[in-house]
Amino acid sequence: MELPELDLNNVANLKNFSGVVPLFPLSSVVFFPNTLLPLHIFEPRYKEMVNAAINNEKIIGMALLKPGWESDYYGNPDVYDIIGMGRIVSSDVFEDGKINIILYGLKRAKIQEIITDLPYRLARVDIVENNHDADDEIYRRKIEELIYKWNLYLNEKQKSHRINVNTKLPLENLTDTLASLIFPNVFDKQRLLEETNVQKRAEIIIDDLQTRLKIVSITSHKRNEIMKKRNLN
Repeated sequence: MELPELDLNNVANLKNFSGVVPLFPLSSVVFFPNTLLPLHIFEPRYKEMVNAAINNEKIIGMALLKPGWESDYYGNPDVYDIIGMGRIVSSDVFEDGKINIILYGLKRAKIQEIITDLPYRLARVDIVENNHDADDEIYRRKIEELIYKWNLYLNEKQKSHRINVNTKLPLENLTDTLASLIFPNVFDKQRLLEETNVQKRAEIIIDDLQTRLKIVSITSHKRNEIMKKRNLN
């Protein structure tokens, strides 16, 4: 599926937002603002949901399922109340009714009320805005420096682990992009989704990058010691 060129002024316009979104709960996805999320929709209730969204505001709320969801998946298992809200920017419907869509991340939102339970949930939500309490540029430069060092450590065989991101993005966008890219654990991602303070998100990411660099440095040092011993023998 090809992604059309996006008019972000139009896509991100929430001036007439109804405040109500259909919820798409998944156990392995946390969705951040200003990121893209491709989805393959095959379950009947969510095909119905997507078709309804396409004909309405084209907005869907991506919610992370809480642990224990397996016992009630076909009901409505609990989800975390901070969600990622996105707009459908591309859709392909197949002959069997399955749908491929791409969502563009709009905002964090907090579920205030479930309006409709079945066949899928509609939720009344409040948009959650970022807040700042320090100089973004200090944090952005630190993240840029750490990513540069990390990528420099990795050779060609390890290049798939390099972090390819535009480090000149505004800090709130950069932290969300990195949260989506570098944290494999969905609960770590959810923690970052729930953190509205941009500098605190940056601190979590900086700490993670520094830990990675320490591990790589120690591993590299040990490898060099082993090679020296082998050469001496």
